[in-house]
Amino acid sequence: MTPSPNYFNAHLREVDESYGRHFLHAGYYFVMLLAAAICALTHAILPFLCEKTSSQIILKLYNKMTARKLFDAQSSSHG
Repeated sequence: MTPSPNYFNAHLREVDESYGRHFLHAGYYFVMLLAAAICALTHAILPFLCEKTSSQIILKLYNKMTARKLFDAQSSSHG
């Protein structure tokens, strides 16, 4: 089944972004979450390293999303 153009663009309209801008934002979140995962794994193996790094990255991402109004407490229970 091929998604219709309206389906493809619906989210982009919701967040008021072009495809390129959305790709860059999503890529940023991907890289930061990957960094948090690597730090968490490093901490699991060597507990004296990256003690708070993953938490700080996640908090930074959360603050960035709430500032852009992409996340709220009500929508988190639906996804």
